[in-house]
Amino acid sequence: MPTIPTKKLAIAIPTYNESENIPKLIGSIRRAIDKIPNIACTILIIDDNSPDGTSKIAKELSKKNKSKNFQIKVMDRTIKEGLGKAYIDGFKFLLDEKKYDLILQMDADLSHDPNDITKFIKASETADFIVGSRYINGGSTPDWTPLRKILSRGGNIYASLILGTKIHDYTGGYNLYSVKLLNRIDLNKLQASGYGFLIELKFTAMKYANTITEIPIIFIDRQHGSSKLPKNTIVSNLLLVPQIKLKAKKD
Repeated sequence: MPTIPTKKLAIAIPTYNESENIPKLIGSIRRAIDKIPNIACTILIIDDNSPDGTSKIAKELSKKNKSKNFQIKVMDRTIKEGLGKAYIDGFKFLLDEKKYDLILQMDADLSHDPNDITKFIKASETADFIVGSRYINGGSTPDWTPLRKILSRGGNIYASLILGTKIHDYTGGYNLYSVKLLNRIDLNKLQASGYGFLIELKFTAMKYANTITEIPIIFIDRQHGSSKLPKNTIVSNLLLVPQIKLKAKKD
């Protein structure tokens, strides 16, 4: 029988004060990866100079969790510039290494279930852009308040009306991109610095993707640490969406 080639997956995880969550997250990811055949995984922790020692803990874990098909790398950023800038720096680093097939983005706060990585990998066999969606059959946000659910769902409907309805979840942070797709995107042109970056990146990825698919995810609110979501995020994202559409027309 022919040998099935190993796919090389990189997981980009921005962090700020996640010392309690990182050991649990990395352990869960490794257990999930061990169940997937023919996958080599590199976790990239992108730390924004966390005062709680997140980077140090991640580096200690990297020494204990290294094997032929699993390793952890840590990128230390000296200043906190927001989610968008952290992801751009992380993506550029991984793309420059030129040894990965797929790049997954996920949160550090245990909101995203590493067991879903199996579904992402399976979907990547036929799609180059896979969105983890809370708003399709099987997806949910079980521990959110009714108001938060309404605001998030309404924000995504608003984004879909302006940017297009190819996907149902513009604001979620659990997504998989083929490296070929990310190489088609000029990351330097992405300007949103906070959580609006997720909207801008997805909208841009849809322009260049050959095939887009969504998989359902169950989003669990963080159990440790304080929320990183600024209070003005909803308003700023409402203003950002038409700006993204306008910018795309000019490009």
